[in-house]
Order: sequence, then C-alpha cells, then structure tokens
Amino acid sequence: MPSKHARIAGTKHETMQGAARGMQFTRRQAGWCARMRRPTVQPSSPDTRGADASAARGILNRAFAAALAWLRGNARVLTDRDISRTISFARISLVVGLVFLHYGSYPNSRISPFRGIDVNEHQLATGINSFVLFSFFSVVPLLSMISGWLFFSFADADARTALAARIRKRFTSLYLPLVFWNVVFLAAMLALYAASPSYPLLGELNINFGTAPKRAYVNAIFAITEHPIGFQFWFVRDLFVTGLVSPILWFFLRRAPWVAVAVLGTCWLAEIDTVIFFRPDVVLFFFLGGLVRRHRAGLHVSRNATVVFCALYVGLITLRTLAPYAIDLSNDWNHYLVDVATRATRVVGVVACWGVFQRIALTDAGEIIGRFGSFAFFLHAAHYPLLAEVKILLWRLLPAETDGWMLAHYVTSVVVTVVIGVSAGLFVARRLPRVFALMNGGRAAIG
Repeated sequence: MPSKHARIAGTKHETMQGAARGMQFTRRQAGWCARMRRPTVQPSSPDTRGADASAARGILNRAFAAALAWLRGNARVLTDRDISRTISFARISLVVGLVFLHYGSYPNSRISPFRGIDVNEHQLATGINSFVLFSFFSVVPLLSMISGWLFFSFADADARTALAARIRKRFTSLYLPLVFWNVVFLAAMLALYAASPSYPLLGELNINFGTAPKRAYVNAIFAITEHPIGFQFWFVRDLFVTGLVSPILWFFLRRAPWVAVAVLGTCWLAEIDTVIFFRPDVVLFFFLGGLVRRHRAGLHVSRNATVVFCALYVGLITLRTLAPYAIDLSNDWNHYLVDVATRATRVVGVVACWGVFQRIALTDAGEIIGRFGSFAFFLHAAHYPLLAEVKILLWRLLPAETDGWMLAHYVTSVVVTVVIGVSAGLFVARRLPRVFALMNGGRAAIG
C-alpha cells in the first residue's frame, strides 16, 4: 500500500509508480508459471500449526463437554443450595472414610491391606479391610476436586485480586492449623516418650525420638520436605502448596488445560516425583475441579450414570482386593503395574461417590449428616494418632483373634475415633470458640 507521502504526490509520480507495478506484476506472472511447472511442498506456517492446535483443543473440549452431558443425562439440575448440601455431606462422609482407610493393618496381620487380601489367613477380615480401604481411595481426589471447583469460582476479570486473596486465606485456613495441630501432637508425644519410651503408640509414629535429627523435628511441625507427625496433614500441606502455585494453574486453565491434564496425569499415574508435592493427585484433581468450573458444567449426575459407575467401581476394587490370588505382588514390576491400575480406578470412584452423595445429601437424613460437614476438618486433624491409641486399647479386650472379632475391632475402633473426634470438636467449639476457629481453619462450627 502506498505511503501517505506517495498518496499526496503529483500525477507524474503516480504514473511512474503504476508502470513499476505493471513490471512487477509481469515478473510475478512469470514466476507463478515457473512454480506451476515444478510443484513444491510448502512448509506449514506458524498460523497453520496454531490452527491445528486450536482444532485439537476444540476436539478435546467437545469430548469433555459430551462426557459431562452424558453424566448429567436428564437428572434434575442442582441448585446452589443442593450443591452446598452435597459438599457438606461429602466432606464429613469422606473424612469418616479416611478414618477407615487409616486404620491400616490388624495388629495381628502380617501384610498391609494396601496389598490386598491375605491369601494365607483371616481371608474374610483382611478381604473386607482391603475392600473398604480401596473403596475410599477416591477420598483425596474428590476432596481435591471440590476444593478446586470452589477455588476457581471467580470471574476472569477478577483473577488477579481473587487469586491473591485466596492464597492469603489458605495460610490461615490450611497452613496455620497444620502447624498448630502438629505442635500439639509433637509436645504430647514427647511427653509420652519421656514418661514411657517403649509405649506402643510411639511405634506407630513416623518419627523416632531416640534417633531423629533436628530436621525431622522441623518437618514434624512444618511438613517442608517430609510428612509431619500427624501424617494425615500431608494432604492439607499439599492443598496449601497447590494454592501457592494457583496462578500457574490459572494460566494453564485458560491457555492449555489439556496439556496440564496430560502432564499432571502422567505424573500421578506413573508416580513421578514432582518435588514440591508429596503426591501429585492433589494438584491434578484440584486442577480438574477448576476445569469443570471453567466449563460451567452442571454437577448433577444421572441415576443411570451413577449406577454404571458404582457397578464398575465395585467390580474394579473387588478385583484389586482379590489380586494377590492371581498376581505375584512380591515382583516389583507386577506391583508397580497393579499400583498404576489401582490409581486409575480413583477416577471412576470420584464419579460414583459424587453420584451417590448427591442423592443421599438431599434426603432428610443426609441433611442431618451434612450439618457435621463443618467438623470435617477438625475430625481429619484429630483422628490420628487418636485412632492408633484406640486400636491399641481395644485390641487388649479381644477374647479371641478370629475373623469376627477382628472385624468387630476394626469397626469399633473407627466408630470410637469418630465419636471422640466430633465430640471434642463440639466441646471446643462451644467452650473455646476462638481456639476452635484456629484448629478448624476459621471454618464455622455450625453447618
């Protein structure tokens, strides 16, 4: 296009320009004819590559939307109040499931329930323990998705302010309670060690007071590079770190969500060390929760989808429980492959659990249970090493080490721990509300 100076030039200058353009056009015609006689392969331009990437993102987005549409089916759309009730019910239910999961092995068991059923002895008791344990493997993914869905609830225009505010809030709602609880646990266990160095509960901890270096005590409180003394707080610590890196997650949610899902998913399935996280499933499912929010997808799951996913999940965890009958898990490669497959089943469990929870939560009984949702954090914080001590005390009362009595010990230990934990939370909330606010991360005591 001629410049501004050329447009205001005289007629003679325009005529000369026209002649020059005519000569250029003639040369271009000759060049085109020559190129037509010898076809060439044109390299793909950056615009073409960008279009291909955009098309791929579009396909993935449409597939994701189609999957969500199938899950929703013709189910009734959940209102904001329905979602709030379902989240409250899910939180307390999942934390109770976590207490079952953290029961671990029976005191007389030779193998961990994480391996599956004991094929040599106590098959009924160990089989049920492993089945329930694998069933609640979806606890961390679903809690992480709920957290991510709530975290990324802001509008795009408010992202900078909202992210900064949420990161600051995470310090008081997650990390400060983590430090407080673990200071209490460490002081109590040190006092116990001073009074009785050989007490059985000390053997259930992840720190040996007789040999621990100074950095072990730092991690016991702050969970910087190792799990704290209240080991269940690894999850809280990873949620806190996820909040710290949320600006990066937000960038990928907007620009390249499926790249982030592929990278984080690979790290999770292959158990690749991400350095800053104890486990990559927290940040992965937190991100997926944000992705669901970004798509503004409804959270209702149809009855048919719930039934399908529940049946599939029960089938998969049954196979995993019985795996030691067919697979030699002493072989490292076999054990690794089974672990990868077990992790993958959690995706199915997330959908199955959410579908079930949303139906129970909207009943009268579900509403009553959901009122304790505000105590979920307190119960999560308090349940260990309380559970380990309850196990020790109740095991002494068993008249015989049969499958029936082992199962009775299993259920009773969890029930007693939950009752003590929730009762303690109610007591502190009513008598020491400020202390409760600190211990519960500022969460209200009444749901």
